[in-house]
Amino acid sequence: MSASEASPWLPRERFGNALTLFSADTGPEPPVRLRQIMARLPREVVERFTGCGSPIPEAIEGRRVLDLGCGTGRDVFLCAALAGPTGFVMGLDRDPGNLEVGRRNVVAAMRAFGNPEPNVAFRQGNIEDLEAAGVEDEGFDVVISNRALNLVRPGLQVLREVYRVLKPGGEFYFADVYTDRRLPHEVASDPEVVREHLGGAAYVGDFVRTARRAGFVDPRIVGRHPLRLADPHLESRLGGVGFWAVTFRLFKVLDLEEGEEDYGQAARYRGTIPGCAHHFALDAENRFEAGRAVPVGGNTARILLQSRFAPHFDLMGDFSRHYGPFGARR
Repeated sequence: MSASEASPWLPRERFGNALTLFSADTGPEPPVRLRQIMARLPREVVERFTGCGSPIPEAIEGRRVLDLGCGTGRDVFLCAALAGPTGFVMGLDRDPGNLEVGRRNVVAAMRAFGNPEPNVAFRQGNIEDLEAAGVEDEGFDVVISNRALNLVRPGLQVLREVYRVLKPGGEFYFADVYTDRRLPHEVASDPEVVREHLGGAAYVGDFVRTARRAGFVDPRIVGRHPLRLADPHLESRLGGVGFWAVTFRLFKVLDLEEGEEDYGQAARYRGTIPGCAHHFALDAENRFEAGRAVPVGGNTARILLQSRFAPHFDLMGDFSRHYGPFGARR
C-alpha cells in the first residue's frame, strides 16, 4: 500500500489535506488485537474519526480512562473493550456533532464487546478547562489524546489540567503532530497553514519544556513517524520545517529527576500485560523482553514501581547508592 492510499487505521484525512505519512512502512500501525477490536466497531465511528497515532494504553483492565478531544469515540470504544466491564472510559469533546455520533453507537459497541452494561460516557467540554467540564481531581488512571492537544492554546494550561485529574502514578498517553523547529509567527498565522491545522503544531523541544513546567518531569517519546507535505506550494512557504507524528508518555510520578541516573537497578518483565506476552515497550529507549533482567535508570525504576505497570515487573536494587549518569559507562 502506498503512503497516499487510505487505510482503516490511518487514512490520509487523518492529517488533513496537507500531510501524509512519509512512507507506508513508517506508519504507526496498532497491534493486531486493536485492529481486531476496531473491526467490530460501528462503521460510522471509525470513518468519521481523526487522529495521528495509536495512543491506546496497555494494562488498563478495570481502570478509569479519559479521552481528550475524543471526536466520534473510536479510541473511547477501543479503551472500553480493553478496560472491560469493571473499567470506565469518558470521552470529552467540544463538538456536539461528534458526541452525538459516539452516543448513538454506545449500545452497538457494548453489544460487540459483550459488555452487559455501558462502561463509557461522553461529555461536552474544552480540554483546556477540565474543571468547567466537571472532571474531578485525581479521578483517572490514564488520560489519552489523539491529535487534539496542539489544536488549543495555551498548552501549559492543558497539561496542568491533565496533571490535576490524574491519580498519583497516572499517565498521559497521547499522539500529536510536532515540528523539528519553531514555525515563524507569519507562517503559523498564515490562513492556509491555519486551515490545514498546522499552525498550532509545536516544536517538540518547546513541548518537552512545557511538559516539565506542568509537573511531568521526564517526558518519554514512545515513537515518532515522519510526515510529508503533500502540497509543494505549501511546502515552499513553510521553509523546510519537518513535521512528525509523535507519541508521548507523561507520568505523574513522585521524585523523578531531570535526567536518568544510575543506581545499579534492573527490571525483569513478567510477560503478563495483555497483548504483550513477549515484549513490552515503555518508550523508545526502554523495551523489555519477558523474563530478561534489563538495567534501568532511576526514573524508569520509579515509573515501573509507582504506575499501573508495577504488578508486571520485578525490580532489583534500590536508591541507596548512586553510580552517576545512567548509561555513561555502558
